[in-house]
Amino acid sequence: MMKILMVIALCITMQFVVAQEFVVEPASSKLSISGTSSLHDWESKVETFKGNVSANVENNQIKSVENFNFQLNVKSIKSGKSGMDKKTYKALQEDDYPTISYEGTSVVIHNNSATFSGVMSVAGKSKKFSTKVNLIYENDKMILSGSKEFNLTDFDIDPPTAVFGTIKTGAAVVIHYNIQLKK
Repeated sequence: MMKILMVIALCITMQFVVAQEFVVEPASSKLSISGTSSLHDWESKVETFKGNVSANVENNQIKSVENFNFQLNVKSIKSGKSGMDKKTYKALQEDDYPTISYEGTSVVIHNNSATFSGVMSVAGKSKKFSTKVNLIYENDKMILSGSKEFNLTDFDIDPPTAVFGTIKTGAAVVIHYNIQLKK
């Protein structure tokens, strides 16, 4: 009987950490891609994306992230210029690969930031991809923010050109994100 009471008391006093699922809130999140060209700098906004993060939260702090995944529709990348958008879709091979994804393999948390590592798949090419993320947890919401530069050529993508090759997009692009997720 004493052992049973001890087990019950131990269970009552222990805090169980259970992974919680957080889902992207598209209306309050922002995702964009920027770069350069021989004519001018440019930025495109991503209108449609989704994702989720499975995290352990204890005492209003994220203690660990078990997994994450994010996807965006290539045709939701909008620059405000239809000609540029068409070149973007062609370069990203949207007809064959309509989605860009980022699937998590590990997350290392450092106070209010984390390093998210995973596999990014763009235009049929998958590559290991890591990025430092500002990580905030408040009011039962998780906020991931930051930016990450990479080269299109890392994914075997030829940077788009226009006007018979006289206007060239730079190989380097930057993803900017402020993603809010809720339980």
